[in-house]
Amino acid sequence: MVKKKTVFKNLFSPLNIKSMELKNRIVMPPMTTLLASAEGEVTDRYIDFYTTRARGGAALITAEAVDVHPYTHDLLLADRGFTGIYDDRFLPGLNSLTDSIHTAGAKVSVQLQHPGAAMFMVDSSKPPVAPSAVPSPGAPLPKALTITEIREVVLAFGNGAKRAKEAGFDAVDVHGAHGYLIAQFMSAFYNRRTDGYGGDLRGRIRFPIEVLREIRKNVGEDFPIIFRFSADERIPDGRTVEESVAIAPLLVEAGADCLSITTGMNFQRLCTVPPMGHEKGLNINAAAAVKQAVDVPVIVAGKMNDPILAESVLEGSKADLIAIGRGLIADPELPTKLKENQLDDIRWCIACNQGCIGGLIAGVPFTCLVNPAAGREQEMELKLASPAKKILVAGGGPAGMEAARVLALRGHEVTLYEQHGYIGGQFYLASLPPLKQEISPYLKYLEVQLDKTGVEVLLEQALTPSIVADVSPDAVVVATGSRQRKPDMRGIDGDNVVLAHDVLTGKARTGKKVLVAGGGQVGCETARFLDKYEKQVTIVEMKPDPAFEVSKVPREALLHSLKQTQIRILTSRTIKEVVRNGVVVEHQGRRETVGDVDTIVNALGVVSINNLADEIKDMVSEVHVIGDAGKVGNALNAIAEGAEIGRQI
Repeated sequence: MVKKKTVFKNLFSPLNIKSMELKNRIVMPPMTTLLASAEGEVTDRYIDFYTTRARGGAALITAEAVDVHPYTHDLLLADRGFTGIYDDRFLPGLNSLTDSIHTAGAKVSVQLQHPGAAMFMVDSSKPPVAPSAVPSPGAPLPKALTITEIREVVLAFGNGAKRAKEAGFDAVDVHGAHGYLIAQFMSAFYNRRTDGYGGDLRGRIRFPIEVLREIRKNVGEDFPIIFRFSADERIPDGRTVEESVAIAPLLVEAGADCLSITTGMNFQRLCTVPPMGHEKGLNINAAAAVKQAVDVPVIVAGKMNDPILAESVLEGSKADLIAIGRGLIADPELPTKLKENQLDDIRWCIACNQGCIGGLIAGVPFTCLVNPAAGREQEMELKLASPAKKILVAGGGPAGMEAARVLALRGHEVTLYEQHGYIGGQFYLASLPPLKQEISPYLKYLEVQLDKTGVEVLLEQALTPSIVADVSPDAVVVATGSRQRKPDMRGIDGDNVVLAHDVLTGKARTGKKVLVAGGGQVGCETARFLDKYEKQVTIVEMKPDPAFEVSKVPREALLHSLKQTQIRILTSRTIKEVVRNGVVVEHQGRRETVGDVDTIVNALGVVSINNLADEIKDMVSEVHVIGDAGKVGNALNAIAEGAEIGRQI
């Protein structure tokens, strides 16, 4: 088979950062995985995760932030999987990591960090430390560092860099971004000191300059130092792009061989991990401005996994290297597939933020909605099935499609039945509201892979007991999903009531004034869909807050998007009855009418569809129920179940 030539010539051209030669311009930035041990040491899962990304073609793998000082590591949720480099006991594991990544064909750096005030606490009797007693939003009040303590931290960064070099890393990445300790010193938002480490801009950058000089002293002249910082902090009193341009040459003079550009603070996830529907390449202009001020390579991060965008950035000399984080979690082989122009085979990140950053916020090892094997590479390695079986999959939603894909890759003969004329199920419906179109490439990926793996897909044909009897399969996977719930309520079947799903697909029309009954995710996104068509929309929700069932990080993005609309949201109101021009609700113990509407949209939840499982349980030796058919949940769980059952049968 002749490999296709890459059309992304700049993306796959080599580049040197001082003594380190990179084979292409793709960098994996640091991302916390929580895959380390309770003692903060490297584990096999940790090594497997990074090595898989190295094997996939990225030029430089940046291992996640490691703590340079034991005090902060003790305060962090250390038993949840954060790593350290402040002691020689970490060296054996780190050395195993670098050896494995080098064998896989990539260079590797490690991010050195001190979180300062921006940290999770486990011992409230020990305050975090910071340049000034200014808390990071949502965190406890920190203690201002003394001059002696500042010097101790500077030395800790130097010693951490020395250990990194001893462990076989090709470079270090100094964490000066997102509101962590170095960033706190650099920012007028946090730094209120009146001594030599505060005041004007030069005073605020004294600490990072001392850190860089100490690192250089410990690693020698040829060892590359990357400095990552937020070129625009995007907060009042925060550092602006203009100030970042001014300090960039000073950072280079102090020892930085490469500047890695991001923006925002750790509590601003709309820009640090931009969600679905938000701007791609949001940091390009900031990186371009910094690049004009220095003569060292510049890395740009921020939703950069679009190869056409990345190529244009390099072509226009707006940056020298492209940081792709979540895109490499979703598909470790992204660089190789881009190089060989196999775009249809790329499993695109959809920027849902559920498994990756969502896992971190929840304090659990991360995963990925579109790639359940992320962080479990060895455990979920695909192995050929023996014997191969004839398997029927009922339902073409995300759970059924992933199950069918994996089953076929393992050598099974798979037929997928879908009662609608399209595949995707609830995930297809989820791709229709505004800001959700990034789901579509993933659905296209699944469709292409089902075809390539030989899965027979039968649309507009539900799997029935009679078909099962005729085909006589070895196993059936029931992934029939869910349908919208119609509660036992007067007026719910009126001609002024339509289903949210029918609104999204265009099957149902609404009047100008619309009331959406139910303020969960489906209700909120349907309301946003209608708002785009200039409808006057009111959401009525029984809970105190909308989108109550959505996990924290994607919920933040959803609520932010709702604030940009004219949608009215009424909470703590239980709908009791549908009437001609609205609904009767119970609110604070009293009944009231929310009226003056033309159409009521039913978004009052969904219920499982799993009749088939009971109907065929005596006909087939193996019947597996997954996704919403088993228990109504979300796509993260549904796809994970599909991946699991695909490996089990």
